[in-house]
Amino acid sequence: MSDVLLERKNHTAVITIDKPETLNALCQDLIGQINRALDEAETDSQIYTIIITGTGRSFIAGADIGEMYEKDREAIRKWAVLGCDLNLRLETMALPVIAAINGYALGGGLELAMACDIRIASEKARMGLPETGLGVICGAGGTQRLPRIVGESRAKEMIFTAERMDARTALSIGLVDRVTSSESLLDETLALCSAIEKNGQLAVRAAKRAINAARDTDIRDGCRFEREIFSSLFDTEDQKTGMGGFLAGKKDIVFKNR
Repeated sequence: MSDVLLERKNHTAVITIDKPETLNALCQDLIGQINRALDEAETDSQIYTIIITGTGRSFIAGADIGEMYEKDREAIRKWAVLGCDLNLRLETMALPVIAAINGYALGGGLELAMACDIRIASEKARMGLPETGLGVICGAGGTQRLPRIVGESRAKEMIFTAERMDARTALSIGLVDRVTSSESLLDETLALCSAIEKNGQLAVRAAKRAINAARDTDIRDGCRFEREIFSSLFDTEDQKTGMGGFLAGKKDIVFKNR
């Protein structure tokens, strides 16, 4: 029986981590299952957005410490590559990925959430990078992504103290983008996906690439990259549909994503 469930809701793939007996802790097998669910979503041309969430009290409560504990330096490096590669995949894949953080998002769970494009948290969510309290540090990108999201000094405070925070505190520092009740978390996340899906998907995916590029380049090169993507979209049917519809006064424009 799979511990990762995939459900299609209109044009959204909802990927649910369903191993509540371990608080959805990440292990090697679970990472493989998440990757297979992503494979399925990416190869479905009718899927435009992805939601990742969890069952029970946890989004993902961290890495499986029992699986990690006895590993030596070389073995743990290989283990960390699995998490790093998964998070990089989420960050760079064409489809927008939204984390619906339903509960604990600690350690590797928060690292995965930070690799998503948008984070919506339930009021019951708790977040943190507690690794220094275990005598180690983040191994799947936490020290790299957290400062880019909340700023360097706030990231250092969180990591140095192994602080855990509630959803409202996370919202106040920009770690999450919205907070909602636990009952409405999935509905609000699906509503956000619907708002994304009504737009031209070629443009949405181009926008994700351009925004991601800004992290790795200076403003001059970033603007050049943006300009090239912008220009390339004028070769698409969607550009004619969108701009033509606007000029014709249409309120509901239906894109064919080509």
